[in-house]
Amino acid sequence: MLVFHVLKKEPNYQIVFWSSVLNGIGGRFAQVGSFALLYLLTESGIALGILMALLVLPTILFAPISGYLADRFHQAKLLFWTDLLRAPFALLPILGAITEQLWLLYLSTFIISSGQAVYRPVRFSLIPDIVEKKNLVSVNGLEQNVVGITLVFGSMLGGIIAFLTNVNVLFSLHAICLIAAAILIRRLTKSNITKSSKIKAAESSLRESGFLIIKVALLRVFLMVMLLMPLANGVDNVIFNLIALEVFEKGDLGVGFIYASLGMGFVLSSTMVKWIRAKYIAIGVFMILLEGTGHLLLSQSGFFMQALVLAIFITFVGGISDICFDTVLMKILPASKRGFLFGSLSMFQNSSMGIAMIGAGFLTEWLSPLQSSFLVGVTYILFAFIFILAFRSVDFRASIRKLKRLDFR
Repeated sequence: MLVFHVLKKEPNYQIVFWSSVLNGIGGRFAQVGSFALLYLLTESGIALGILMALLVLPTILFAPISGYLADRFHQAKLLFWTDLLRAPFALLPILGAITEQLWLLYLSTFIISSGQAVYRPVRFSLIPDIVEKKNLVSVNGLEQNVVGITLVFGSMLGGIIAFLTNVNVLFSLHAICLIAAAILIRRLTKSNITKSSKIKAAESSLRESGFLIIKVALLRVFLMVMLLMPLANGVDNVIFNLIALEVFEKGDLGVGFIYASLGMGFVLSSTMVKWIRAKYIAIGVFMILLEGTGHLLLSQSGFFMQALVLAIFITFVGGISDICFDTVLMKILPASKRGFLFGSLSMFQNSSMGIAMIGAGFLTEWLSPLQSSFLVGVTYILFAFIFILAFRSVDFRASIRKLKRLDFR
């Protein structure tokens, strides 16, 4: 009920929401297909780590640029063209499967991921401009629903389709979903959703925006969170695939089920927004602690159903943490620099994750997926204590005052 209630109150966000669902489901189809195809051709953890890295490394190049564009141009038009132009490249893996040329799969992954690197900061910048501030927490809950729905339907359905047909069908459906998402978001390209703060952005110094992350204590801590957390996130992204494929030998269908469980956790996390009204950072850090505990339990899994239940728990608490941190960032980042700042933070976040994913490929050559899960759990718990100390050292009022002054220059 909460989902439909908020969507009715925010019609512009409703368009963005469903467009993102289509975009995400298509992306999950492609992800399931890519993992299955890669594992079939190579059976290599290193090759899987490289593929996972290609999903995030384009952010290093494109996230700050996209944030800069989001602060200066019509965000809905940027989203429209990002979806439409990626559609032809979504079909490249079909040629790769036919010819057994792995580089075509890697090329497609890089181009699709480059578009996603543009897509995410633009969406983040757009949402506070089309949503009432009082509804931000609820909308960030819906954002976890986007992640959850795409994981549940995209991954589960993708696994079933791959099992019943072949991976080429998944890549074709990905292209269709991108075109459908572009058609839907096109409805916003003719609307005037640009606020006056965007006009100020044209006069904003790029260098000044970049230095803000270093100058403001609260942003420095968020930068640390976005550098450290992906080191563990990147490893567990690889682990979940290998738990399905190697530990329990469930094949394509197992990958679909594991991602569907991860998605279910995100969907459930969105139901908690009605109880989150304050102490966002404290709740977010505590959820990271529970996420680490979930991985410790996952490392002791003796059967596949147990792993699925723990996957739900891990993304449930992780989703709540994301809701809390995203809400804080949407509230404190100055509107005139929101896109660039979030793009820059995303660059650091995804760079760290890309390195972790490459490392995870090598790690799984030495440790079993369950042993790696134990290591990730310990790392999450350690990070939670580091974040507690870091946030406690920040003068929140001084940081927020400094950020608010920027929109009045």
